[in-house]
Amino acid sequence: MINYKAVIEYDGTEFCGFQIQPEGLRTVQGEIVKVLSRIFDKETKIAYAGRTDTRVHAANQVINFKCGEELDLYKFKWSLNLLFPKDISVKFIEKVSDTFDSRRDAIWREYSYFVVNDNYQNVFLKRYSILVCRKLNLDLMIKACKAFIGKKDFTSFCSPSDDKKNKIREVFEFEIFKNESFGLSEIFVFKIKANSFLYNMVRIIVGTLLEIGKGVRDISTIEYAFKNNNRDLAGKIVEAKGLFLTGVGYK
Repeated sequence: MINYKAVIEYDGTEFCGFQIQPEGLRTVQGEIVKVLSRIFDKETKIAYAGRTDTRVHAANQVINFKCGEELDLYKFKWSLNLLFPKDISVKFIEKVSDTFDSRRDAIWREYSYFVVNDNYQNVFLKRYSILVCRKLNLDLMIKACKAFIGKKDFTSFCSPSDDKKNKIREVFEFEIFKNESFGLSEIFVFKIKANSFLYNMVRIIVGTLLEIGKGVRDISTIEYAFKNNNRDLAGKIVEAKGLFLTGVGYK
């Protein structure tokens, strides 16, 4: 069997997350498996780097799958993009070693969250960002985001329903910056890179920083939340639609 790695992008708006659901709900994995199984005329399984939630998008999701034939990768990529629904595209495919696993071999994952800070929501960004009308203090948020860098227990910054016993994660990089698009100068991008993430971790961290940027939360509450491991001490969770899986790293 030959192992292939593919980089996938998708608009998560109409999906009930990435992972196949037992209820038969529409998922990204379900659509990908459906197309691969149709092409190879047999059930085909995939591995994937990150399990995104309902309405979360991806610019660089990584998957891998195995098949018993040598593929013409140029033609195969075109075939996939013709058969995939309009909200999924494959960007790149390559042959990899038999032992490569897109999830287990990943050493970091990167997420980006988009916030429009204006008095209206740009029509082209409604599906991919949230609107915050109150003026945000960018410098203060940049200062605050440094508190999340390093190896820490993120119990306060994940969903209480996360059943993982070990809540320690290592954040390698975290930056917040402006990105001018569609004539807007007040689009804030929250970009965070870590070894892995807990359930709702990025959305709760962004929600906490937005409260600091609005002036309704003090920076000192971040360290207090880390010390006391209590979800109630962190900020409100933000909507899923502004979140993108933007990168996955390998050795």
